[in-house]
Amino acid sequence: MYKLSVLAADDFAAIYDYTLLNFGEKQADRYTEEMDKCLNRLAEMPRMGREQPELGVGLLRYEYARHAIFYRLRQYDTFIIRILHQQMDPWRHLPGL
Repeated sequence: MYKLSVLAADDFAAIYDYTLLNFGEKQADRYTEEMDKCLNRLAEMPRMGREQPELGVGLLRYEYARHAIFYRLRQYDTFIIRILHQQMDPWRHLPGL
């Protein structure tokens, strides 16, 4: 099971909105459905991601299409911290981790 942080939920919604505006409803639905499947796979196999100790203790990163998913493992779930476009600077968007 995975849980989205407030920021990750905002990221997910923004990804949908951007895709909807630029590529249409069908593509927005398809992309976010596939991303949801990816998040579920991460919850089932959380070690698929690479550790990112330079960004924060226990932080992992997994690449999905043009996005980087940043997350941590918790006792009962996989906690998705942010979903950032690959061109976004993680140092800027992951403060204080």
